Amino acid sequence: SDVCSSDLSAASPIASPQPPTQPQQNGVRTAASPVSNEPTAVLALLPMNGTFERKQISVPFFPDVLRIGRQTNAKTIPTPSNGFFDSKVLSRQHAEVWAERNGKIWIRDVKSSNGTFVNGHRLSPENRDSEPHELHQHDTLELGIDIVSEDQKVIVHHKVSAKVEYVGIPGSSNNVLDLQN
Repeated sequence: SDVCSSDLSAASPIASPQPPTQPQQNGVRTAASPVSNEPTAVLALLPMNGTFERKQISVPFFPDVLRIGRQTNAKTIPTPSNGFFDSKVLSRQHAEVWAERNGKIWIRDVKSSNGTFVNGHRLSPENRDSEPHELHQHDTLELGIDIVSEDQKVIVHHKVSAKVEYVGIPGSSNNVLDLQN
């Protein structure tokens, strides 16, 4: 029976050792070093108007925030996992997103010129911070506005338009069903 119980503990995720890079915490969870059973929150965005490639962004837990903004230099080149976009209608610091431990993800506009819109609703007037707004799966998120030519016939600069594909903590009990949509 000793062999059997050790096999069980090896297969049990609770008894598995932490990754070697993690210092031993004696079971105490600290904010500075999340343990392996506390995954990060994820915001997945699908492009709706071809202005970016699909993004899957790890969102930090409050009080940390992730900046959403326009590419300005080599350090802010857009990637599938960051909050930067190659768009002239975004401000350098356009919006911030953060997560709560329960998996809720929030966005707020940080004094952008052209606005942050969720489901067509602008979060704040121009150059004003907005109140936090919770993001939900299937929301439409728009950053900035379309800038049209003088004759109103051509869009010169496109807004960033995205569908919130997924929001939350993958694998956590409150979001398990969301991943199957």
